[in-house]
Parts: sequence; C-alpha cells; structure tokens
Amino acid sequence: MADGGNPSPGFTREARRRLNAIRAGAYALACIFLLTMSVQVIWVPRDHMVDDAERSVRSTEIAVSALVDATGRVDPPQVEAMLAALSAEWPTGVSFGIADRDGRPVPGLRSLAPGTTAFRRIAIGGDGIELRAAIDGDAIGRAVLRANFVAIPSILALGVPALLGFLYQRRTISQPAFALLDYSQTRGDTHDSPPDVPPIWAPVLERLTQLKNSQMQFEAFLDHAPIGMSAFKPDGPYVLANRFAAEYYDSSVEELVGKVPADFIPYFPDIEKLRPLFVDPIEHGTTVTVETEFLAPSGGVRNLAITTFPVFDSEGGVSLVGTYFVDMTQQRRTETDLEQSRALFEAFIQNAPNPMALMDAKGQYVMLNNAVAHYYDMTSDALLAAGPKFIHSRFPEAQTVIAPMLGRVMSTLEGEQIDTPFKSPTGEIRDMAFAFFPILDSNGKLAFVGNISHDMTDERRAQSELAQSKDSLHQAEKLAALGSMLAGVSHELNNPLAAVIGQAALLAEDLEGTTHADRIAKIRRAADRCARIVQSFLAMARQKAPEYRSVDLNDQVRAAAELTEYQMRAANVTLDLRLEPRLPAIEADPDQLHQVIVNLLTNARQALESRAGLRRVTVTTARARDLVTLTVADNGPGIEPALRQRIFDPFFTTKDVGAGTGIGLSYSLGIVEAHGGTIAIEDSPDGTVFVVRLPVKESEPMAAHPEAEAKADARGRALVVDDEADVAETLADMLQRAGMDARVAIGGHAGRSDGRPQDGHHRRQWQHRRRRHSDGGRHVRPDQHQQCAGRSRWPCDRAGKCTGR
Repeated sequence: MADGGNPSPGFTREARRRLNAIRAGAYALACIFLLTMSVQVIWVPRDHMVDDAERSVRSTEIAVSALVDATGRVDPPQVEAMLAALSAEWPTGVSFGIADRDGRPVPGLRSLAPGTTAFRRIAIGGDGIELRAAIDGDAIGRAVLRANFVAIPSILALGVPALLGFLYQRRTISQPAFALLDYSQTRGDTHDSPPDVPPIWAPVLERLTQLKNSQMQFEAFLDHAPIGMSAFKPDGPYVLANRFAAEYYDSSVEELVGKVPADFIPYFPDIEKLRPLFVDPIEHGTTVTVETEFLAPSGGVRNLAITTFPVFDSEGGVSLVGTYFVDMTQQRRTETDLEQSRALFEAFIQNAPNPMALMDAKGQYVMLNNAVAHYYDMTSDALLAAGPKFIHSRFPEAQTVIAPMLGRVMSTLEGEQIDTPFKSPTGEIRDMAFAFFPILDSNGKLAFVGNISHDMTDERRAQSELAQSKDSLHQAEKLAALGSMLAGVSHELNNPLAAVIGQAALLAEDLEGTTHADRIAKIRRAADRCARIVQSFLAMARQKAPEYRSVDLNDQVRAAAELTEYQMRAANVTLDLRLEPRLPAIEADPDQLHQVIVNLLTNARQALESRAGLRRVTVTTARARDLVTLTVADNGPGIEPALRQRIFDPFFTTKDVGAGTGIGLSYSLGIVEAHGGTIAIEDSPDGTVFVVRLPVKESEPMAAHPEAEAKADARGRALVVDDEADVAETLADMLQRAGMDARVAIGGHAGRSDGRPQDGHHRRQWQHRRRRHSDGGRHVRPDQHQQCAGRSRWPCDRAGKCTGR
C-alpha cells in the first residue's frame, strides 16, 4: 500500500489535532467561566469595598486635618467627636486611631486595636500626633460573603454541572474518539481487538469495523493483485501504488508514492502514444486503454496494456486518476505462437490432397479445406456460407447413411468409417471413403467432429483396370494359344479346301453346259469363301514382322466384313458398305490393316447390343486429297465427351466387366500411327463415328510384263509331291488333263527316293508346300525342289510349286 500500513496519515493527524483543540477549548472555557464567576462574585465586590474604604480613609483624614488646622491644635474632644460622627460612614473593615510617633495611644483619643497594622498614617498638628487608618481584608471578605450569600450557590449550581459535563464529555466522547482513531489506524495483521467504548459509539464501532475489514480486503487485493495498480492526483504525485507496480519499476511502494507521472517517461519509448492516458480522464472524464512497450529496468521489452480512469469526488470533479496495467507480453507471444501454429495447421490442411472438414458440436461446418471446395467447384468461404444442407445434398446417402453415422460419433465419441457415393457438379459419381472422429475439449466433452475423406474412385478404377489387365493378359495368353491352335486348324482346313476347290474346278470343266454346272459353281463359290475365311484366320494368327506392300483398302474392308458377318447377323446388325470404287492403293501391311478394321467393326457391333430397334453399322471409304479415309459409324448410344480422351488408353474400356479387354483401340491406334495415319472419334448426333486416315501410296510406273513364254509342251511327265493325298491327286488330275503323265509321291522323303524309273526324264516336278509335313519332315524351302528333283529316281529339268499359305 501507499503508506506501508497506515493508509490515511493525514486524516489521523488532522482528527487528533481537531479533537485536542476541542478538548483544550472546553477546559479553557470551563476555567474562564469559573474564574469569571469568581472575579465577578468575590473579587470585584471586595475591590469595590476596598476602594470605598480607601476613599473613607482619605475623607476622614481630610476632615481631621481640616479641624486641627482650623483650631491650630489637637483638641481631643473635638477630634473624637468628629471621628465618632464620621464612623457611621466608614465601610466594613475600616477603623481609625490616634497615636504618637512611636505608636503609643493618646489619652482621650481612640486608638487602633492592638496588633492592627496601620494602612495609612498622617501627622496632625505639630505635636507629633498621627492619625492612623487600618483596613481589615478578612472583615471585608466576610462582608463580601455575607453580601453574596445567594450568588455563591447559584454560581456553584452552574459551575459544578458544567465541570461534570466536561468530565463526562471527556469520558464518553474524547477518550472513545481517540480510541476509535487508534483502532482505525492499526494494521490488519496485528489483529487488535476493538476498543471498549460506550454504547452510543457501537454503531460507529460497527461501521468502523466494516470499513477496516473493507480496507483490509482492499489492501489484500491491492497487494496481491497480478496487475499494476496506482492512483495519482490530476495535478500532483502518486498517492497510491501496489507491490506489483513497484516491482515492475524495480522499486518499493514507498519510493513510488510521491513521484509524478513524468518521472516514468524514460521507461516508455513512445510518449505520444501515452498522452491520452493522462489527458482524457482529466479533461473528458473517460476511461482510456493503450497498449505500449515498456523498457524494464532489469532489461528486456515488455508489452503493457495500460488503463486510466477518473475517480470523481462528491461534487463531480476528478479527484484522482486511477490506473492499472496488465503485462501482455506472454499473451502476445502465445498469440503469435498460436497464429503461427494455426497458419501452419491451415497450410497443411488447405494443401492436403484429401478433403478435410471440421464441424462443431451442433453439426455446423467451421472449416473446409481446398480439396473439399474443389469437389464442389467453389471456394472454401462460399462453401461454408452455403451451409451443411447444401454440402450434404451432393451425397445420395446423406440421410440414410452419413447422418446416422455422424449422430453415433457425437453420442458414443468413437470414430467410424464408411464408403459412400458423391455426385460431382458435372454429374460424375465418385466413390468416397469417409472417416468421422470426435475431438474433445479439456473436460472430455465433444468440441468438434473431424472428417477426412479419400476419393477411392481412381484407386478402385485402377484396381479394376489392373484386374481387367490381368484378365486381359490371361485372355491374351488364351488368345495366343487359340491363335496357335487356329493356325493349325486353318492349315488342316486349308488342304481339304484346296482339294475341294481343285475337284470343283475339274468338275466344272467336265459338267460345263450340263444341268449340274450351276451347282458345281455354287460349291466352288462356297469353297472359295471358306478359303478366304481360313486365310483371314491365318493372317490374324501369324506373328511376324509387318510386310508393307500395295494394298486395296476396299478389299480389306470386304474381307473384314466377311469375317464378322456371322456376328453381325446374330446381333441383328445391318452392315452397310459404301466403298469408293476407284480408291487408290495404300502402302500397308494387309494383316495389320485387316485387324484394325475387324476391331472397329467388333466395337461397333458390341456398342449396338444395348440398343432396341434398328441397328446399323455403316462403313465408308473415300479419298481426301492425298489421304484415303475409312469411316465406321454406328447408331448406338455413343461415348460421353469426358471419356473420349481416354478410349485409346491401354486397358481402358467403357464395356461391362468381361465384355472387353480395353486393348483393341490402343492396338489399332499403334498400327494406324505406324502406317503414318491417324484414327480419331468425331462428333455425331447419333451413335459413334471412328475415322481412320491413311496416306495414299505414291504412284509408280507400271512394270513391263514380259511376253508369255511359248506354251510349254504339254507332253511329258510330272512328279507331284505332297503330304496330303487328296491335294496331290487333285494336282495330278489337273496335270494329266493338261496332257502330262503325272505321278504322285506322298511326303518329302517319298518325293526324293520313292517311285519307279521310266524311260526318259520327268519334265516337271510339282510340290505343294505346307508349314510342316505330316510325315515329320522339315519345312520345305524354295530351293528344296531342286534337291528333290536331283535325288529322285525320276530326274526332271523343271520344278514348280503351289502353296496353301
């Protein structure tokens, strides 16, 4: 406190001074009253009687002196008669006597009583006789008392009660007042008991005890307050300060009290900022708070929030300016750290790839990161303003799944996870994995509910595509095995078909012009068609490097159409071919080009399976400058614009699981680009349109065909070597019909060693090539016909071949 335990020394000294002055004045008045009464009653009448006595003495002396001077001598009888006459006028206590110079009585004259002291002496006559006068004070006093017998009791009746009143006032007022003053000045920690005062002081003592308790409480709060507190006069020094404020200035309370605000200016670097603290409370009567820096005497800079306020007196004027300050240093550091932590947290949250959200205990969103806003194509602030109803509207299962789970998390305070669909603004359905978890406060109660989501769409799509790719690879392995088997089957079918075609040709010659010629023609056309289909199978099954040559695109379209005709017909799909008749040739691998067209036709047919009504696939070929175009259009459901850029990705497919591998278009794109062309999907109001563009083969001069050699002599012998008896016999029949003597050798070994020698040489040897001989022989290379001819028992000068490849 300001006075170190004596909160109001000025009040104590002033009160004591006033009470002492009152008490001294009361005693003085009592003494003056008594003295005045005494003087008035006793001393004043006695003085008057003494004065009368003196005047009587002088008049008597004058009269006796005049008598003696008139006669010229002292005549005792005359003198005695005069004294007797004058004695009636003498006041009480006055007596006269005549004596000689030695004081002896004169005969015949009165004399003073023995032992009486003369008050005055005067010589009369010339005989040494003296007139002596005496005044008896005791007699005068007794006379005064007798004269004031009534006045004295009146004075006592007034004076004694007054004196008793002063004594009572001292006991009941002065002493209790001083005791209460002493009690009020004791410190609270001395625990002095209240003084014993008269009952009239009980309310004052009770009020004083309350005030003292309040003062003790105020002192306790003031001394232990964790803020600096002080008060100063508007035009003067500090009159109050607590210990906390003193410690900040590295001082004591006693040292602070008495200083003026200007003494503390060096501790504050920004003085102008502090000016309102000392001006506004005094001039405007308002409270002001300013936060400023404080240069601590011990070193370092503190942040203080200083508040000043006016303290008004009973007349409404500002008697004091109160002030307190709070150290905001740690709070500002904490706020800075909190802001940094919050900024770091928000940076991590806002830049997190996963959607994150925070809800309060009432289910209102208080934070959304950018990943969440991205799914709504909005900003985070706009999405927060839209509210939970709008946010949940994108979840089809919001009411049936998400809301119940959120309620369970809030009630059980346990996290839960769930997968639920989300509908994006573009209409795309995303597969979201949700995790809700509670965030508790320091009391263990629910404060927030956190939500972290993960978009599983791409991941599960990748997993599905990976599974499909595995299935596709497995399917590719099966297709490879099927291709090998298909190649073998095609070869096995190719040889019997060769025999059928050959025999049909021979029959056609034999039955030409007969009623059976038309049937033989149908058989041959069917056989030719079967041969072309087998050739297509062989082309698809071969694994060989591309062989680019001049190719007619229309022929490839027709071959692909024949290959897919059955599937088209089974699916009720009409295949419409619109082929440019004079289409220039292109440089291409026919097998690869055939595969591209088959893939496009197959995709078109599969796209039409979900369509009701008319199903149509239109294939168009045309020339555009230096390009030829192949257009495959269907009237199916089409492909969504968002998926068009992915349809050429490997293993991507829009078909149902198991209906496609997702490699057909990717494979076709690679083939077309390897041929220098392009393949693209174009917009169409109905269905899907694929356009393939390929460069036209540069024109070359026609090669001069050599003139046909002179028809060989049909006469001669021929050896036909083949591992298929039907094929060999058919060839032999054709040669014999040409006029040659044809023999048959089954297998390569038989062609080299078997047979009977004949006269002369064989003119030709015919060999039918296969991939493998049925008798286990190796592949027959083109030069092996000479070896066969050289080693045969029927040597020949010419050799020929026909192939079923």
